[in-house]
Amino acid sequence: MIAYLEGKLAVNSPTHLVVDVAGVGFLVHIPMSSYDAGRGRGETVKILTHLHVREDALTIYGFETEAERDLFELLISVSGIGPPLAQKILSGVQIRTFRRLVASEDARGLTQIKGVGQKLARRLVLELKDRIGDVPDDDVRGRVSPVAAGRAEEAVKALAGLGVPHVKARSVVDNVIGDQGNEASVEAIIRESLRRL
Repeated sequence: MIAYLEGKLAVNSPTHLVVDVAGVGFLVHIPMSSYDAGRGRGETVKILTHLHVREDALTIYGFETEAERDLFELLISVSGIGPPLAQKILSGVQIRTFRRLVASEDARGLTQIKGVGQKLARRLVLELKDRIGDVPDDDVRGRVSPVAAGRAEEAVKALAGLGVPHVKARSVVDNVIGDQGNEASVEAIIRESLRRL
């Protein structure tokens, strides 16, 4: 298995990277959570990987954090979930939100994630509720202060009031706070969240 790739970034897109390792360009599929628009071509990058082997293809999936890779590998262990759907789920929800939904057996909340219907949501709860605790919290964004957590809740409620699904609102707000830091005002969080939706 290829545990990680380190090399020069040749292509940086929201769905994939091409990493040049000693003159060989590796195509790495990534979830939106691992995309960093600030990465420039030619920059040295290190990306954690999962090599998916099929009879007709070898596909590399890449992740910014161990938590993302752990959840991806847990998702593809679920009957009916292949790597593309696991990648879509990772792109649509924060890890801590997904853990909370599965642990609380909230199948309805899981259906707010793009690509997850009622039947799949029930299967996720059934197959993962006893194993989801093994996946660590998303470690790329760091912890938020209690004050920032309060602002996040206000922002999520405001977005939900504007018709944004709760899971999507939570995910985008968490990303904004991760990028802007704990000092961002509620108004700034809402404004930036709406821009990203």
